[in-house]
Amino acid sequence: MTRWQDRPVLVTGGTGFLGAFVARNLAARGLHPRLLDRSPDAAVLDFVAPGLSRAVTLWAGDVTREADLAPALAGCGAVVHLAGVMTVECQADPVRAAMVNLVGSQRVINMACAAGVARLAYASSAAVYGSGAGLLPQPETLYGVHKLAVEGMARCAWQEHGLPSAGFRPYIVYGPGESRGIAAGPSIALRAAVLGQSARIHFSGPVGFVHVSDVARALVAGLFHADEGARIYDLHGVSATVEGFVATLKRAVPGAEITVDGPRLKTPVLLQGGDRPDWFDALPVTALEAGISQTLAHWAGAAGPLPQA
Repeated sequence: MTRWQDRPVLVTGGTGFLGAFVARNLAARGLHPRLLDRSPDAAVLDFVAPGLSRAVTLWAGDVTREADLAPALAGCGAVVHLAGVMTVECQADPVRAAMVNLVGSQRVINMACAAGVARLAYASSAAVYGSGAGLLPQPETLYGVHKLAVEGMARCAWQEHGLPSAGFRPYIVYGPGESRGIAAGPSIALRAAVLGQSARIHFSGPVGFVHVSDVARALVAGLFHADEGARIYDLHGVSATVEGFVATLKRAVPGAEITVDGPRLKTPVLLQGGDRPDWFDALPVTALEAGISQTLAHWAGAAGPLPQA
């Protein structure tokens, strides 16, 4: 019998901020990444790791379209589902956001089951918790509502179709590259510091900072451990205030013109509602100082600015 690892792994949103790091991790493990993106961008991949674009297969497509998904899923052994619309875009156009986050995710899951995919890993969010204690989901944004619904979709796929899954709830993801929305502020600030530009982070207070490489590592590890059930894991990262993040950045780049101006996010101080098996607890967590240093070094070594993901 062919193992799932011997077949391609489809990554939706595959040339986005997180998708490129997932592709790097998959390729490093000897797997075969197949990256689906509305506008695939090889330059984003090569920014993350020189030559990475030659180790993947790029597919142009939209997760809301069955005609795009069917050929991309054909023959795949696993799926890493990352495609989605984030908080600010959800507020700006709730109907379009629901089409992508809800209809698109359900289509990916349904078609993965029909295609015989063996395992699913996907990105949820700390936004599912709202501003409570971080124990039980009670989202206070449309984005959080959508992500919680996707967790339910994955649970139904296990119960009704036997598709095992691993969902991850990352807090503030930062690193070399640029995400979208308000959570992209720390990553934008790091790039600005290297380029000698000013930047403003539009939220404040205590959060968890998780380096993008840690999120990618967890998602790929989740595929290997998703042998049964529909498990959910928190990716809290390192606790710090946004002001503390900026202070750490300024110690690394004295004179960096980075400011903080905005309210606290509608998220808890700690994430503590996810599963904690031994393999998950063994995953390394990048310290804030190290993550900032690595990101600054990556930007400093990049040949020109990163194309928009």
